[in-house]
Amino acid sequence: MKISQSLLRMQPSATRAVAERAKDLRDQGVPVLSLSSGVPGFKSPEASRRYAERAMEEGKTFYTVTTGNVELRNAVSDYYKDRFGLIYENDQIIVGAGAKPLIFEALGAIIDPGDEVILTAPAWVSYVEQIRFFGGKPVIVETKDRTFEIDLDRLRASISEKTVAIVINSPNNPTGVIYSGKIIEDLCHLAVEKDLHIINDEIYERLTFDGCKYRNPLCYAPEAKEHILNINGVSKTYSMTGWRIGYALGSRELIKKITALQGPLTSGACSVAQWAALGAIREAESEVDEMVATYQKRREIIATELDQFPHISYVKPQGAFYFFVDIRETIGLSSNGNIITDDNVFAEELLEKEQVTVIPGSAFLLPGYVRISFTKGQDEIRSGLNRMKSFLVSLS
Repeated sequence: MKISQSLLRMQPSATRAVAERAKDLRDQGVPVLSLSSGVPGFKSPEASRRYAERAMEEGKTFYTVTTGNVELRNAVSDYYKDRFGLIYENDQIIVGAGAKPLIFEALGAIIDPGDEVILTAPAWVSYVEQIRFFGGKPVIVETKDRTFEIDLDRLRASISEKTVAIVINSPNNPTGVIYSGKIIEDLCHLAVEKDLHIINDEIYERLTFDGCKYRNPLCYAPEAKEHILNINGVSKTYSMTGWRIGYALGSRELIKKITALQGPLTSGACSVAQWAALGAIREAESEVDEMVATYQKRREIIATELDQFPHISYVKPQGAFYFFVDIRETIGLSSNGNIITDDNVFAEELLEKEQVTVIPGSAFLLPGYVRISFTKGQDEIRSGLNRMKSFLVSLS
């Protein structure tokens, strides 16, 4: 039977082997500890649950307009005005079934076969597969070693006549780095100069630490507004991953094209989930502050522990809820006779020897690293780190 070339271009996740093995072990009753999850471990805010219940009681369970409930788009508009001083009208905003589908739809609205899209590595791997699905070519530009800051000279050199867009993600998954304002300003000027789209994935923008502040790119370069599509949502900020609500803010022309693609795909996001998102945006600020404070405590626990580990180094994250740990010194070492040849083998051996899951850096386009998450509770984090330390100490 025929399978489309669009689907065959997509490659399996670099994390699949570890994930499947972890599932096998759990099915056998082995107590596997996860330092890999990107799912916040908090309940969704009380207001989100209350708004959802009220919507169901009032029968607000039918299709919405493709772009999303007017009330939710108004709330998103108010949020961006209050937080960043940016003005977006209703027809410049679309609500989707999560940030990931909106990125997919945006790329579908931009890419023709053969077009190039620039990614700064390390980067979330779903970008790559979505670009490939539409026949585009991901162009990978590595960030600066040890800091993970965008290297603007490398990025500029990678632009060709086929380049149509640049994807950025700050605070970054997997590094937790917030890109500097000067770099972002210069990047925006470059996009204007070359007439490129910037897809700005700011899904972690509320999760920042030590007084670090994330600012939207348009705070640095307001003249680039027609070139920037902001992607955000409730999943990470409000611990609402399963509700599947994201939103995109951009030029009227691009939002119109995204809407044209979303219509035949989903008709629009879940009505009840949209009301839940509205409740979170309107009334859950105190809960967000509590979650961020908890994440910061967990971050300090991990940093204190990692400072005592042999063979590794890291850049302390400014945002999100991940550490991207450099394990290149372990390459060539032996784990009970098994030589660690790369980050994938490192993750596999850590799982087999200590029953701890981490994500190989290869999944984020940068081998030689692993991603550790701090979405779990302190006890599980400490136990997982103790096992990881034992594994590192055992290497010879």
